[in-house]
Amino acid sequence: MHEMGIAASLLERVHAHAVRLGGSRVAAVNLVVGERAGIVDDSLRFSFELLAAGTPAEGVRINVRRTPMRFRCPRCDADYGPVGADFRCPDCGTVGQVADDGSDLMIESLEIAQ
Repeated sequence: MHEMGIAASLLERVHAHAVRLGGSRVAAVNLVVGERAGIVDDSLRFSFELLAAGTPAEGVRINVRRTPMRFRCPRCDADYGPVGADFRCPDCGTVGQVADDGSDLMIESLEIAQ
């Protein structure tokens, strides 16, 4: 379960940001996670909950916003998401180029309690 390692790294970053901002407790962590990042939301939440016990992030709410894989068509300049394994542009049928591979994982924002 690689979510445990991700949760540990996430907890370190959340704690550092909370200290820098002068917060005494973290209420929520808002994440952006690409659909191809290979992260199971419930596993990440469970791992974070285990690691955050006894820290300022104990009881934190983890909110996940998923982002899709996106392509750009070189022929008609359309931006689109693939449907299943079909990477062709829905407008002209040309196979597009990857614009966003959907593997992102980043902290979008924190909700800090004073």
